[in-house]
Amino acid sequence: MRKVRMAATLVALLLVAQSHAFAWHDTGHMLVAQIAYLNLSPAAKARVDKLLVAPPSPRRPFIHLCATYYTSGCEKIYDPVTIAVWMDDFKGDSLNDEYENWHYINYRPFFDGIPVRSDVGPEPTNVLDRLNWCINTLRKPTGRDKTDAEVLGFLYHLIGDVHQPMHTTTRYTAKNPNGDAGGNGFAVQMPPEANIRNLHAFWDAAAGRFGFESPRRPLDAAARARLLAQAEELMKANPLATLAAARELEPLRWIEESNTIAREFAYAKAREGEAPSAAYTAEAQKISGERIALAGYRLAAVLNNLFVEKATPPPSAAPTPGTPVPTPAPSPKN
Repeated sequence: MRKVRMAATLVALLLVAQSHAFAWHDTGHMLVAQIAYLNLSPAAKARVDKLLVAPPSPRRPFIHLCATYYTSGCEKIYDPVTIAVWMDDFKGDSLNDEYENWHYINYRPFFDGIPVRSDVGPEPTNVLDRLNWCINTLRKPTGRDKTDAEVLGFLYHLIGDVHQPMHTTTRYTAKNPNGDAGGNGFAVQMPPEANIRNLHAFWDAAAGRFGFESPRRPLDAAARARLLAQAEELMKANPLATLAAARELEPLRWIEESNTIAREFAYAKAREGEAPSAAYTAEAQKISGERIALAGYRLAAVLNNLFVEKATPPPSAAPTPGTPVPTPAPSPKN
C-alpha cells in the first residue's frame, strides 16, 4: 500500500511539473502564429517561408524540424502556423528535459497568507532568458537552415507562453508552501468533458474561448479555415491600430503585464476548489483574446525587425564607352 501511495504521489508531482510548461493549448499557440503571419512584412514573410515551408518533394514533404521529430503517420508536421506548438510536441521526450524551464518564469512570486520568502524567484534559465537568447541569435543567422528554423520555433512558442498570465508567477500558500506551479495546484471544478482540473489549465484553454479541444493535426482545410477565421476575429476585436501596447517589444514588459494579470485577476478573483463564475469566465476569455492578439502582433513586429530586406548597393559608375579609363597614379615609394 505504501508503494502504491508513493507511486501515486510521484505521478501527481510529475503531472504538475509537466503541465506547468504548456500554455494556450495548441489552438492558442497556433492563433498567435497565424496572427503574426498575417502581419509580417514581405521580407520577414520570405525568411519565415524559407525556414518553415518545405519545397514540394514526394520524398520529404515536411520541413527541417521534422527531420528530427517526424514519424510516419505522426501529426508533428510543421509550417508557419503549426510551428508554434513544436516545443510542446517534444515536451514528453526525456531527452529534452533541459527545455522544461524555458516555458515559464517565477517572476514576482505571489505570497497569499504566509510570510514572504526571499529564497524563491526566477531560475537562472527561464522564459525571459531564453526569449532574449532567441532574439539575439536570430539577429545573426547561423546560415544553417535547420538551426535557424529551430531557434525560430523556440521564439514562436515562448512569445505565446509569456502572454499566458499563469506562466509568469507562482502562488505560495500554507497549502502549497513551495508554490503551486503557476496555478497547477489551484483546483477548480469544471465539467468532466472539459478535462480541466486547475486554474493553470483553465487559462491554457483561454477560459474555454475556443472550446476545450484543439484541432487534430495535420490540419485539414477546414481546420485551417477555422483558425484563420478565429485569428481575424481576434484582430477585429483587438485592432493593431488602436492597441498601443502592441508597440512594446521588450520581453520583460510582456512578463510584467502577464504577472499583473495573474496576481490581480487570475488568482485574486477565483475561488479555489469552486467552478469559475460566469463573470470570471467572460473576463478571462476577453483577457485571453487580447493576450493572444498581442502576442501575435508582437511576434510579427519582432520578426519584421529581425528579417529586413537588405539594401542593394548602388552600381559603381561605369565608364562611358570610348572614354579613356584613367590610370591610377603610382604609389609613392619609401
